[in-house]
Amino acid sequence: MASARENVSLLFKLYCLTVMTLVAAAYTIALRYTRTTDKELYFSTTAVCVTEVIKLLLSVGLLAKETGSLGRFKASLSENVLGSPKELMKLSVPSLVYAVQNNMAFLALSNLDAAVYQVTYQLKIPCTALCTVLMLNRTLSKLQWISVFMLCGGVTLVQWKPAQATKVVFLQVLEASTLLLWSSTQTTL
Repeated sequence: MASARENVSLLFKLYCLTVMTLVAAAYTIALRYTRTTDKELYFSTTAVCVTEVIKLLLSVGLLAKETGSLGRFKASLSENVLGSPKELMKLSVPSLVYAVQNNMAFLALSNLDAAVYQVTYQLKIPCTALCTVLMLNRTLSKLQWISVFMLCGGVTLVQWKPAQATKVVFLQVLEASTLLLWSSTQTTL
């Protein structure tokens, strides 16, 4: 029997990749614009907090839809959230780190060019690959390691002499290495 993952069409995968790319680019450009205008700045902590509250409400709404009834919804919440405080505490650590990361994104985009920020931000991929190998004892294929090193090389070139090179070339290297990494993870999953 074919798994659900095999039934997902290539067209849908490309659609998801395109949407995620556009959202990430639009987010960076909009955030950079709002942080560099001459108008009065908003508090970045408030923006991060409002974003997390919206995500919480959407998650609760999706859980309510998935459970189907109010009784099962309450049971699911009490069992998975209130019934396991140890797990809730474990989840609070990455949540706190994520909140700090989002606040630092506001600070970085207030001081960096959007292209430099976007390319440098991709350094989270090599860090994740390294943590996956060291902490989860997983192995990466040669293609995945080549993708990670290409990404690091692109970031290094951007930071080395950004005034002498065109941003288009670096963005092409970034896109190629990201697509290569994405396609190699899809074949190993």
